[in-house]
Amino acid sequence: MKLFIIGIGLIGGSFAKDIKRLRSDVKIYGIDSNPEHLEEAMALNIIDIKSSYDELGQADMVIVSIPVDVLVTELPKILNAVNDDCVVFDGGSTKNLICETLNDHPKRRNYLAAHPIAGTEFSGPSAAIEGLYEGKTNIICEVEKTAFKLQERALELFQNMGMRIRYMNPEAHDKHIAYVSHLSHISSFMLGKTVIEKEKNERDIFDMAGSGFESTVRLAKS
Repeated sequence: MKLFIIGIGLIGGSFAKDIKRLRSDVKIYGIDSNPEHLEEAMALNIIDIKSSYDELGQADMVIVSIPVDVLVTELPKILNAVNDDCVVFDGGSTKNLICETLNDHPKRRNYLAAHPIAGTEFSGPSAAIEGLYEGKTNIICEVEKTAFKLQERALELFQNMGMRIRYMNPEAHDKHIAYVSHLSHISSFMLGKTVIEKEKNERDIFDMAGSGFESTVRLAKS
C-alpha cells in the first residue's frame, strides 16, 4: 500500500507509526510545507520517502493532517491529483465548512470526512506517538458521500487501530466539538496569556502555581 501523509506532525506522524506496525506492506510518503519536518520524519523512520503533490496519483490512501483553514484550500487540490481508487481523509476538528467546500467536487466520492479525537499539547514529528488512537473516538461525517469500497478501506484501518467510530452530520459535529474541545482550548489560551502578561518573570509563575494551574494551561502549550 502506498500511503501519503500530508502534514507530518503529531496527528499524521502517529498515524504513520501505527500503520507501519499494522501493515508490513506499507510504504509511507511524506509531504510537508516545512522541509525540517520532512528531514526529522525521515530520521525518525516515520516516513520512507519525501514526496510532493506531483506524486499523489500513485497513492492508495492519503491522510491530510494540516490546520482547518489550510485544509479548505488544499483538499480540492489533493482530490484533483489522486486516482479514482484512492481514499483521502483528514483529521480536521471542524467539518461543516470542509464538507460544504467539497460538496460539488468531481471526486467527492474519494473523500472521507473524519475527526479522530486524540492529541497532546506537543507538535512536530518528534511528538508522534504509537498507539495514540487506541480507544479514541473517530467521528465520521457524511459517510454516505464516500464510495463504499473506499470508506471500507479507511474504516478497516480505524478499527484495526482500536478506534471507536461515531457517525454525525457536520453541523452537529461542529456544535458539540465547540463545547467540549474548542471552548477548553480558548479558556486555556486566555488563562495562560493573562497570567504571562501579569507576571513577566515566568519562573515565578511556576514556582507558585499548583497542579490545578498546570493542568488548566496544558492546552495552551500547543
